[in-house]
Amino acid sequence: MRVCLGWLVVVCATAFGGSPARAGVLIGKLDLPPTPERPPSATHGFLDRVENPLATVRPYNPTTQMVIVVEGDEKPVSPPQVTWELVGESFSRPIVAAPAGAEIVIKNVSRTARTLVALEDPKLLVGVINPTGPKSFRVTDAGKVFTITDRDAPHLKGKVVVVNTQFIAYPDESGKFEITDIPAGNYKLKIWYRDNWLERPDDSIDVANKGRSDFNPKVPAGYPVKK
Repeated sequence: MRVCLGWLVVVCATAFGGSPARAGVLIGKLDLPPTPERPPSATHGFLDRVENPLATVRPYNPTTQMVIVVEGDEKPVSPPQVTWELVGESFSRPIVAAPAGAEIVIKNVSRTARTLVALEDPKLLVGVINPTGPKSFRVTDAGKVFTITDRDAPHLKGKVVVVNTQFIAYPDESGKFEITDIPAGNYKLKIWYRDNWLERPDDSIDVANKGRSDFNPKVPAGYPVKK
C-alpha cells in the first residue's frame, strides 16, 4: 500500500506481500471549502499569539489534520506495521490511522527522551522512549482512538485512529491523495479531521479492476464533525 505524503509526513505502512491479482488505484482530490480560521493554541504561553511583523504567517492547512480511509468487505488479514516518527516537540504527523491488529512503531528521531502514554489506556504504552530508539504497541479494536502524549510536555500530542481497513491515505497540501492495490469492488470513503469523522454523506465508490478510479470527495463548509 502506498500512502501519499502531506506536510512533514514521515508516516509509512509496510504493504502486504505482493499486489492483489485484481486490484485498482483510487486517485482523488478533496473538494475543500474556504480555509477555516486557525484553531486556538493547545497550550497557552506567557504571551498571546500576534502577527509576525517581518514575515507573513503561513495560512492554516487543514489537510495536515486529515486522514482518508476506504472501507469495504475486504478486512485486513495481516495488518501492516505502521511507523510514526517523533521529531522533537511533535510527531511527524499529528494524526495517523492504523488497521485493527496493526503494530504501531514510534521512532524517536530527536535528541530528547520522552515518557509517552496513551491517555485512553495507560497500559497500552509504558516506559521511556530514548533518542533513536523505537517504542511499539498493538491496536486491536476498530473504532478506538488513542491520544499519545508526554504528561511532562502536554504540547506533544498525537492521535492514532484504529480503522477496519488497510486502505488509508494522507492528503497533501492541495488535498490530493492516492491509494493503490485496492481489490475491485464497492467501497465507502470516510474522512477524519482533527478529533472525529467529518459529518457528511457516505461516499460509495466503485473501484475498477486493474484500472484507475477518480473520485473527488467534498468536504463540508465549516468542517462539522460527528459527535
